[in-house]
Amino acid sequence: MNIHHLRPARGRRPARGLLAVGLLVTPLLAACQSAGAGGGGSDADAAAIVKESEARVKAAMADVTTGAPSSSPPVQKDKFVIMIPCSVASEGCAQPARAALDAAEEIGWRAQMIDGKDTADTQNAAVRQALALKPDGIITFAINPKTIQGALDEARRQGVKVVASSATKSDLVDFSDNPSTEAWKLSGSLLADYAITRTKGRVKALVLHDTGFDVLVDRHGAFVDRLRECTTCTIQEDQTFTFSDLANSVPRLVQQMAQRHPDFNTIYIDYDYAVPAVLQGLRSIGTEGKVVLGSDGTSAAIQLIREGGGQSATTAFALGWIGWSDVDALNRIFAGESPEPAAEVIGVKLIDQGIAQDIDGLWGGDVDYEAAYRTLWKVG
Repeated sequence: MNIHHLRPARGRRPARGLLAVGLLVTPLLAACQSAGAGGGGSDADAAAIVKESEARVKAAMADVTTGAPSSSPPVQKDKFVIMIPCSVASEGCAQPARAALDAAEEIGWRAQMIDGKDTADTQNAAVRQALALKPDGIITFAINPKTIQGALDEARRQGVKVVASSATKSDLVDFSDNPSTEAWKLSGSLLADYAITRTKGRVKALVLHDTGFDVLVDRHGAFVDRLRECTTCTIQEDQTFTFSDLANSVPRLVQQMAQRHPDFNTIYIDYDYAVPAVLQGLRSIGTEGKVVLGSDGTSAAIQLIREGGGQSATTAFALGWIGWSDVDALNRIFAGESPEPAAEVIGVKLIDQGIAQDIDGLWGGDVDYEAAYRTLWKVG
């Protein structure tokens, strides 16, 4: 999920940059929100939360050792499934979809992919195109079920099972909590822990939250809530934006926020794809040396972190792993079992410059999860 694999619902197709770029439309930036966190605690308070945060950071940087759930129903035979990424042009959408395609073929299912092509209109059309092919199941990737409700209603009428990957829980589909809500929260709270560690418990944060993606509410909320537990930390300003604001408005907003709070030492934005806009705003006023945080673990972000390009850290999901777990979830649904165990193995990795040195491209999960699933499914 990862937000580089999340897309807002729009009627027009956005232009693309590194992975995709925002629409150049009139900005709708929200008013500054409450600062909310303290900043008045003692040195002892700071030392205590730093110790706690250091332990969480250390654990989140350690190698992941889980692979697949411990048990599974038998592989359901003779299934035809279709993968629909939000856009094949987006790394975060396409990578888990391709992995799911591989996993489906690994267990003997017939599988194909249809491009969602960025917008709610084209994603609705993709689902309807898939339904015309009479599949047993559909997996969407980073598509909000609410934006394609008409097509999903038709899928339900046809008895087609639907998994909505990287989407919030929804009654419109058979399963949509992968990665889980807790994983999304962890991807935010760990960034707060990293900032607490880097600043020795004296975070002075600027926060930017994209209101266009439901799954980001948990990530942003967890980041803010964790800093509020730090009595020696301060959220100096918390602003909202939308994906379409990235190209022009977000750099200006960052510049203004930094000028209003020249003593800030940390800036958070919900996803890695938005970090270049943050860096543009900071560089326009000559601001350097801050803790700059994003999330998702895009290959571009990991390279930026590795090369000291301005981003300090990210929290990542292993995108291919998400695709294999989605197929596991769909198999459980076909078997009449709960899909929940499929999402429980997806973890979060905290990546800073030291960790990034050993990653070429995307983080792959630290473990051979494909082999773990083959063992689980008794194939290969």
